[in-house]
Amino acid sequence: MLRKIVVIFSFVYIALGFAQGDSSIDFVIKNLGINVDGSFNEFSILTEFTSEGALEHISSQIKVASITTGIESRDEHILEEDYFNAQKYEFITLKSTAINRIADKSYIVDANLTIKGITNRVQVPVEVKKVSGGYEIKSNFEINRRDFDIGGGGFVMGKIVKIRVDHYQEL
Repeated sequence: MLRKIVVIFSFVYIALGFAQGDSSIDFVIKNLGINVDGSFNEFSILTEFTSEGALEHISSQIKVASITTGIESRDEHILEEDYFNAQKYEFITLKSTAINRIADKSYIVDANLTIKGITNRVQVPVEVKKVSGGYEIKSNFEINRRDFDIGGGGFVMGKIVKIRVDHYQEL
């Protein structure tokens, strides 16, 4: 009986892992001249499309404490006050304010990005592709961490954070 329970939990765990693999939010920043990769593991991305399939709205909410860079002590440090201050600011949010279609599958999304209680307008290029059962949404963009008071003014860590978002939205 215990063996059956273990097998069932294993299948559920594997299935959930694949389901989460449909969407990801990853980033890269230079630290001491070396690229540091990371990601957020808990987030939601909401999209709305017109009846013709055009992107109409996009918003997201990221749980700051779900950050992972592969080094647990660094992850814990990043959550402290001088970086994300996760105790006070639990979420990073993005909300579109305007969406401009620039090609059949390409958009420029004007949005408000809020990190650590600081909101800045950003422009995010977005590619949307209709796939079986939904939409595949991809974006690559950059932000300046100093615009959001993340990590202070030191020269050890780069200012620019490269962000990649891959999302699958079911119909």
